[in-house]
Amino acid sequence: MEYKKRISIRLDERIAMLLNELSKITRTSTSIIIRGMVNRSIEELIDKSGNWKIPNEKDKEGKG
Repeated sequence: MEYKKRISIRLDERIAMLLNELSKITRTSTSIIIRGMVNRSIEELIDKSGNWKIPNEKDKEGKG
C-alpha cells in the first residue's frame, strides 16, 4: 500500500470560502479539490522528461 503523507496548510478566509463553495457545487470534498489543484500546478512546472521547467539556485550561481 502506498504511503500518503499528511500536511497542514493555512488558507485565508477568501480562499477557504471559495474552496467551500466549489466543494458544494461539485459535491466533492475540499481535500480532493486541493489535491487536484496541487497536482495540476506541479505538472505544469515539469517537462515531459520530469525535469523542472524553472531554474534552480544552482543554475543561477554558474551564470552570475
